[in-house]
Amino acid sequence: MDQQDILRIIEDQGIEIVRVVFNDNANVARARNIPVKFFREAVMEGGVQYPSAMLSVDTSANFVLGAGEGFAGGYGSWLLKIDPDTFTPIPWAKKSARVLADLYTLQGERVNVAPRAVFKRVLEALEEEGYRALGAAELEFYVFKHYDTAGFEPTWTGLQCYSEVKQGEVDELLYAMVDGLKSVGIHVEAANTEYGPGQFEVTMNPGWGITQADHAFTFKAVIKELMAQRGLLATFMTKPLTGLSGSGSHFHHSLYHAASGENAFYDPNAADGLSATVKHFVAGQLHHAAAISALANPTVNSYRRLRPYTFAPANATWGLENRMCMIRVPAARGKGTHLENRLPGADMNPYLMMAAMYAAGLDGIRRKLDCPNPVMGEDAYALADAKPLPRSLGEALDALNRDEVLVEMLGADFVKSYTALKAHELARYEDHVSDWEVKEYRELF
Repeated sequence: MDQQDILRIIEDQGIEIVRVVFNDNANVARARNIPVKFFREAVMEGGVQYPSAMLSVDTSANFVLGAGEGFAGGYGSWLLKIDPDTFTPIPWAKKSARVLADLYTLQGERVNVAPRAVFKRVLEALEEEGYRALGAAELEFYVFKHYDTAGFEPTWTGLQCYSEVKQGEVDELLYAMVDGLKSVGIHVEAANTEYGPGQFEVTMNPGWGITQADHAFTFKAVIKELMAQRGLLATFMTKPLTGLSGSGSHFHHSLYHAASGENAFYDPNAADGLSATVKHFVAGQLHHAAAISALANPTVNSYRRLRPYTFAPANATWGLENRMCMIRVPAARGKGTHLENRLPGADMNPYLMMAAMYAAGLDGIRRKLDCPNPVMGEDAYALADAKPLPRSLGEALDALNRDEVLVEMLGADFVKSYTALKAHELARYEDHVSDWEVKEYRELF
């Protein structure tokens, strides 16, 4: 899509407001609503200014001085420059459209600590090695009627994954999700109830390159907005309910040879149909699993999901059609050969999670890392020699900062800024006295 296409859409659909949107390092969708006159006259060509300070705030909107230059740097302006390919009308918002943007300095340099820029760096590295990346996040989430002192009230009750009866109860919601996503160019393969009360899962078609992350980012915004318009709360918080199912974001992905267009993960002559390339790629993700977790599971709450015997991974393993492992290789072969990495929680930032996944796999290819044998005929959770995954955000952040390869591939400035934000979030959590502590100890001691 080019500027003329955008102008034609604006004219044909009577667009009056354009949301210019990006995802920040706290995983918050930020936007500026621009009247269409200013959008046409200035923003389409030059961009719109945005305060650099907003990349230095954590999930509570507290300023974290280590995430950026701090007050000494003056927190000057950056520019949001639109990506024309992402422009789309928003059918449920009055005379509005939405477009994703990248951050640039006023001197025209890309801001490399921004999530979309981090992923672009990794995609460029893949392209230099002759690969194209194809993938999709498979997102789980909860939809609640409300939240009050009594807790969450789910939109449906029970533990009825795939239940036709339960799905019939919320058919209007499922239809709204599928139709709303389709209207902004995201095509759904399947939508269903999941294994928690009020929990859903929606699977979308894969996308090439940056599109796979753009779609996951947009997916979350669409679901939250459509549910809010119905007076409901959609949350991608990984574990909102104690003792019940967590929400994951299984990442299905593969590499293709740019020159031939063939799937680089497939080898028709191998007994298992898997190429040496994919095994090196798997080895890279296993090797860097702890560091990846800091980006695939970016909150304190994320780690309540990574428990044995929950269909979430607890150690760095891989297997053929094995949902207990961190990496599952689905049965499809030929062009359909791909990996499903089950590590990410639903609260992940798609740009950062995917950047870490592909960077780790690329390192495995470059160094030709040896891949262990897949888990077969064994309980993956019970393997004594399997490397355990981090049990906390702090542990994962330490692993990321020790991982010299990922720090270099993702960018040292980014890792420094991201770590500062997350360390501040973690410190605030550790200072908080929980309801559990009060109920457990208030009368005993």
